Amino acid sequence: MKTVRTFVEEAASAAGLRQDRAFDLKVAASEACANALEHGGNAGSCLQVSAAGFEDRLEFEVADGGAFRLPHAVDHMQRAHRGLGLPLMVALTDEVRISRPAEGGTRVTLIMYADRPPQAPLT
Repeated sequence: MKTVRTFVEEAASAAGLRQDRAFDLKVAASEACANALEHGGNAGSCLQVSAAGFEDRLEFEVADGGAFRLPHAVDHMQRAHRGLGLPLMVALTDEVRISRPAEGGTRVTLIMYADRPPQAPLT
């Protein structure tokens, strides 16, 4: 995971994301990778990680060989201690896209827009 976090930091810096937004993306990306490693298909399947910078946003993508299951499809006893990854990714990023490529597997794209103002601190 250290390699992924470093990769996200470098991509976020190159895209000009503020430090707080880069940190949020790093946490969300780590969660996406952890989910892909845990649920992403058979042992030895490939995990692909990429980042693409655009004028107005940074997109971080994780692709694996597994089949995505909605959190409500998980046993309710498991949900008591698990299943918080997707809500965490949604809370920390501007947009989350989940797709099933024609070649199979699951692709999670985390999007951070460049010029969002800082959120007010919680009181």
